Amino acid sequence: MTQTSDAKHRFHELVVADVIQETADTRSFAFDVPDVLGELFRYTPGQFLTFEIPWDGLRLHRCYSLSSAPGIDASPKVTVKRVDRGRVSNWMNDRLEKGARIAVKPPEGHFVLRAAEQERPLVMFGGGSGITPILSILKSALANTRRRVKLVYANRDRDSIIFRSELDAWRDRFPDRFEIAHHLDSERGFMHAANAKDHFAGLENADFYICGPAPFMDVVESALEERQAGRGHVFVERFVSPTDPDRVQAPAAAPPPAAVGAPKTFFMTLEGVRSEVPVKPGETLLAAAQRAGFDPSFSCQEGYCGCCIARLRSGKVQMRTHDALNAKDIANRWVLACQSRLEGDDPVEIDFDDSY
Repeated sequence: MTQTSDAKHRFHELVVADVIQETADTRSFAFDVPDVLGELFRYTPGQFLTFEIPWDGLRLHRCYSLSSAPGIDASPKVTVKRVDRGRVSNWMNDRLEKGARIAVKPPEGHFVLRAAEQERPLVMFGGGSGITPILSILKSALANTRRRVKLVYANRDRDSIIFRSELDAWRDRFPDRFEIAHHLDSERGFMHAANAKDHFAGLENADFYICGPAPFMDVVESALEERQAGRGHVFVERFVSPTDPDRVQAPAAAPPPAAVGAPKTFFMTLEGVRSEVPVKPGETLLAAAQRAGFDPSFSCQEGYCGCCIARLRSGKVQMRTHDALNAKDIANRWVLACQSRLEGDDPVEIDFDDSY
């Protein structure tokens, strides 16, 4: 890796500039970025930051989406909702205060605003704290383009709506281009496919952005497929925290025994260049690529951020965990390089350049 890329993948100490209580169980944290780190922490709307928290002799890593938008908000800001038994989310809500220092990795992520031909409208589905990256994207779209934006925002009840005042202010500023449709489970029950379809009638050729709890996302994606809406223009953020609360305390699984024979390799396409990469026994594809001097995107290295996603063009791999992928992703041969090891003897080829 170059010195610049090494800095990109390291944690840097930032100071908490402000703490905002958004709802009873959700806080936003803005950060001061010193000039020397300004370029490293330049971000695109929709990306996330990775945090490192000391915990009982361990170092826990969690990724939280930026709710701020560059050029609009003065400081980068993430929003964190409490999770039942969530160690880091609860620690940040209970103990992280203005003036505190925290280790942060520079922004990553592919769930970003895509340029569109003929200013295609945006239909954005946010569920609960899934609104966080969507807010970042919609603010940028409204301020910097002429695209129409419709937000469908599902929450448990009115008191759990994060950013309600801020969203209302953006609607007042752009009444002809920004529409908000709230769905409250307390009044209408959980969202189902018929509800979702109602919100994009006549907008089947829009760009669709979806982020929220897995059941919510499944409903929206199913509705889009039934209507054949957004073909090639549906973008999702499968962004989860580790489902096993003890995973970070468990020892890493032993790598599979090395096969006797010649050293193995795999082929990789990165930034338009196809390369053959040697692999040590039990080594992940990401680790092998890094050892060979390549710099594919990555962040959590635990299988839940999806930053190192690649398309498996040929062969077989074994993933230790794949929280960032659903069954459809796996069927479409998406893999996480940080969790993938070679399996079998068929040649393996992955493509980091393919669009997810």
